[in-house]
Amino acid sequence: MQEIASIINRYSIGKFRVSQVNLRRAVAYISQCINNGKYGYICVSNARVAYQSNNDTEYCTIQNNSLLTVPDGKPLVWIAHNIGLKDVGQVAGNELFHALLIESKENGYSHYFYGSTPSTIATMSKKMSVDYPGVELKGAVSPPFQPIEAYDINALAEEINQKAPTFFWIGLGAPKQERLMALLQPKLKKTICIGVGLVFEYYAGTVKRAPNWARKLGLEWLVRTLQQPKRLKMFAIPFMWTIKEVLKSKFK
Repeated sequence: MQEIASIINRYSIGKFRVSQVNLRRAVAYISQCINNGKYGYICVSNARVAYQSNNDTEYCTIQNNSLLTVPDGKPLVWIAHNIGLKDVGQVAGNELFHALLIESKENGYSHYFYGSTPSTIATMSKKMSVDYPGVELKGAVSPPFQPIEAYDINALAEEINQKAPTFFWIGLGAPKQERLMALLQPKLKKTICIGVGLVFEYYAGTVKRAPNWARKLGLEWLVRTLQQPKRLKMFAIPFMWTIKEVLKSKFK
């Protein structure tokens, strides 16, 4: 694996700061951190996260203090390119998930899945054993639906430290998964937390991912809105705000 800088620089979208990475660079940096005993949490962030971070100081701090905050949303990549960072590329949660599973066989990385529904967790656990034979899954849990305040952080951290997975994947959706990671990570010894939203559902096949044309045009939010029309406001307003930031970066 190529040696890269010990610190990844970031670019700003308002108060929100995104790591200057592409998929290859992100995977290389994560592997380097593991080899050097440097652990932290990783945020997989899109336009909605950028919008929320600029309207919630505490959440913005969580994003900015991560080991990596990767640009999952296409508009975040467009902004990077507009300010001259042409090597920044989209790091979709789904691609990062599979890239690290591929790396796991060679490097002995292990995993723990946490989130979603019991049926989804069971399906993806079985699927992983077929798709990635020999890669160790140390845990797979669907926690009860509850607010952050109801989680027993100390007990969860103790369990993770006992099983010591390389990666603790959290599929609870933003901003909940990032808030949980920020509370949990300081208590972990040799584990990297990664919040991946709907990646569990994509892998299990319970939710269909947007087609390639929609992802290339930055319209994944539109496909999700058509699937879940009641969430139009949740997706549309952040996307329009981010497009405004794209235009600002283009013509500034």
